[in-house]
Amino acid sequence: MVKFNFDFKVKVVTEYLGGLPVNSLAHKYRIGSSATVLNWIQRYEKFGLNGLKRKAMDLEYASQFKVDVLNWRKQNQASLPVTALHFNLSSPSTIWQWESRFKALGIVGLERKRGNAKNMVKHKNKSRKPIVQKDNSTAKEDLKQLQKENEMLKIENTYLKKLEALTRKKSVQKKSQK
Repeated sequence: MVKFNFDFKVKVVTEYLGGLPVNSLAHKYRIGSSATVLNWIQRYEKFGLNGLKRKAMDLEYASQFKVDVLNWRKQNQASLPVTALHFNLSSPSTIWQWESRFKALGIVGLERKRGNAKNMVKHKNKSRKPIVQKDNSTAKEDLKQLQKENEMLKIENTYLKKLEALTRKKSVQKKSQK
């Protein structure tokens, strides 16, 4: 995937604002899709010059934020690009990934678990020693983890109930239109 720098994006958007059509700009600068140029224009119109700046790739979003994004998309029947623009996400595919993980794993799929060196196994042929709880702190950590998981399950349950109610409402509306 080609990465375009900030100055180039500003140049293209400026030419669009000067009156050149999106398709001409995409062709002129050999940009793979006019949708890319259109995305830059929309981001500029909504967020100004900051909308054209590249975002850090290591951004971490909270599970609740991901649920909010998915709820908003469902309630507004919005496309992935529209949803990404609304929440200032750099890529619509991010939302698609969240939806896929949510469908497969539920709310737990939205929790991002990055590798932790002390928990990763370096050599598979080493024998594992059983973990023995030596103090009360591990039990407290386990309890906190279970409470967090319980809260996430409650959120998932609420989301699914709202989704089901919305689906029922749409089916009733379709039946009444016939």
